[in-house]
Amino acid sequence: MSLSKAEKRQSDDLFFSSADPARNRNLQRRAKEGVLTRVGPGVYVESGSEAEIVGKIHRNWQKVAAHAVPGAVVSHLSAFASGITASNEIVLSHPTRFNRRIRYPGLTLVLTKGPSPQPGDLRLGSLDLYWASQERALLENLSRGSATTRATRDAIEERLITCLNANKESGLNQIRDRARALTEPLGATASYAALNGLIGALLSTHSKGVLKTRAGLAIAPGTPIDMERIHLFNTLATELRTAILPDIADVAAQGNTRIYFAFLESYFSNFVEGTRFSVEEAEGIVLRNQIVVQRPKDSHDILGVFNLAHRTETRAAVPPVGDDFVDVLQEHHRVMLERRPEANPGHLKLEANYAGTTRFVEPSHVRGTLAEGSRLALTIPEGIGRAIYYLFLVAEVHPFADGNGRLSRLVMNAELSRCGRSRIIIPTLFHPQFVDCLRALTQGGRPGPLIQALSRMGSWCAAFDYAEITDVVLAMRGANAFEESAADFRLLNADGSRAA
Repeated sequence: MSLSKAEKRQSDDLFFSSADPARNRNLQRRAKEGVLTRVGPGVYVESGSEAEIVGKIHRNWQKVAAHAVPGAVVSHLSAFASGITASNEIVLSHPTRFNRRIRYPGLTLVLTKGPSPQPGDLRLGSLDLYWASQERALLENLSRGSATTRATRDAIEERLITCLNANKESGLNQIRDRARALTEPLGATASYAALNGLIGALLSTHSKGVLKTRAGLAIAPGTPIDMERIHLFNTLATELRTAILPDIADVAAQGNTRIYFAFLESYFSNFVEGTRFSVEEAEGIVLRNQIVVQRPKDSHDILGVFNLAHRTETRAAVPPVGDDFVDVLQEHHRVMLERRPEANPGHLKLEANYAGTTRFVEPSHVRGTLAEGSRLALTIPEGIGRAIYYLFLVAEVHPFADGNGRLSRLVMNAELSRCGRSRIIIPTLFHPQFVDCLRALTQGGRPGPLIQALSRMGSWCAAFDYAEITDVVLAMRGANAFEESAADFRLLNADGSRAA
């Protein structure tokens, strides 16, 4: 016997007993017929496979909890883990029920004695179920008890760091004030002392020794870290450690080949950022020191990137990892844009910057994020893998008001030159696709497209002969490298075949 439409609408695949005896008898009868399966006291689900039944219970866990323990508060680890914990449990606080577990297929309600809903706790729609406020969750997770029902100290510290990143010092102070008001109702004097110590350490008002996570230790002396970006950098680093990447010896390490490669590197890197000259004008600027009188700053932009790419003291100078990474990066930026005082050369940004809908790392978090992010580079095999990582690190933090794209490519190529590997040029025609690959990682967490794109460009660049500037420019024209419309042109290889 099938279920009526009204019954199917009752609770999205779940059906609950009530004060109506007739309804309860109907549910029991349908369970005997096999249409429904009883999964717990007064809870029925439309029959199906075990996986289907567990899925329905998980989708409707709030209704299950409200039916089993009306008036309860989702608390402790569940308030940190968006409800269902990794062990498939829901931790609930209730003033009259505790030390009890209610089991359903694939889900267990863990009841803990605790106060009824407090100011700040949120009611979950029309259900008789509440969600612990942020302050209550922090205090409960800092209390003593089973490790399976409480968040780790590191997780609590990271949550506070996220609050600090989002709402600055005032946000943490508000959390502390609201938590203080809950101390007596929750009986959380010890928990509040621990929370106060963590917040105080993050705000540098208490002595060291309280914080445990690397991000917390960095924030305490005033160098906060963008932890979301660090997670993103970890994603890329993990992929790069096992990726099969091309290993191409430097094809332009000495003499004129080095000069001409650096010239083309500077030309393309500036062109895609809006500093546009004809190739002939750019040749005059770099190879014959013919500054374009009407555009002296743009001319020096071309020279700035060229000098960093060509000179021995900077060509292979990768900034040291850690706290000194930013200082060397700032010096490279100063050299690159020294004729543009409006770009504040050598100084970190003072305002947030954007690319489309992407908001880059906050100015206050730049130094700490670059220092911590650079340390991950040493966990990646040197050469093109580490070079790709360096490019994304600088591009994603975007530490300066201007010049971030050019600088990110210079740092990438410095790592390649340091290892005697061939540098990478992003030709004009390929740049929109390159940006799409960056966006795939930034917004989608997918490192594959960026790794594949830069690997392919490494092979593409190395196939050209840089012995004569006229010949290599002609060959790149034939490969459509200088074109801008991907709708009208396709990038070709040096031999005339289509580039992937």
